[in-house]
Amino acid sequence: MRVALCTLFLASLPSCALFAQNTQPPAVFPIGDDEIAQTFTKVAQRAARLDPMLGQLRPSDWVAKGAPDTYVAQWNSLRQQYRAVQADMTALAQHPAGHITDTMKALFRLQATHNMLDSLMAGTRKYQNPALADLIESTASENTNDIDRVQQYLVQVAGDQEQEFAVVDKEAQRCRATLSRQPAQPARSTRKTQ
Repeated sequence: MRVALCTLFLASLPSCALFAQNTQPPAVFPIGDDEIAQTFTKVAQRAARLDPMLGQLRPSDWVAKGAPDTYVAQWNSLRQQYRAVQADMTALAQHPAGHITDTMKALFRLQATHNMLDSLMAGTRKYQNPALADLIESTASENTNDIDRVQQYLVQVAGDQEQEFAVVDKEAQRCRATLSRQPAQPARSTRKTQ
């Protein structure tokens, strides 16, 4: 009997979810898919612009001037990370909807890259060229508003999904309550009669 009820419940879930889906008005985001795709594209373009600027840095020469050799590793890592940011954002711009996890990963990578950039720019100012450091930081800082926009988009998408899950859960509870009020069917005997 328990198996029969569970089977009936599971069979009714798609219709309950469909009902819940049809009773909810469509979600409206202040930041739409086209707008967030443009944001991803702009961040990718900035990452592409930063790569040749970072290529002008010579951290191995800094080490000869007394800088820690960690700048060399940091510079190599930073260039790789900006290339990865460019690839991530380009991919997200092509398919912005439905890739929340990928968007979060790309956002975290971008934020970590900006933090690493601050340290490297301190070395650039001290051991190479303050004007070049200013130029790189200025270009990177153009992402600030776009980072905020991506964060806002993620919060909106997460909020919308929470609302959808709440509606589906409410409907599932309603379906369970309906099923629990139905009379139980008599158990079938497995004995053979002779």
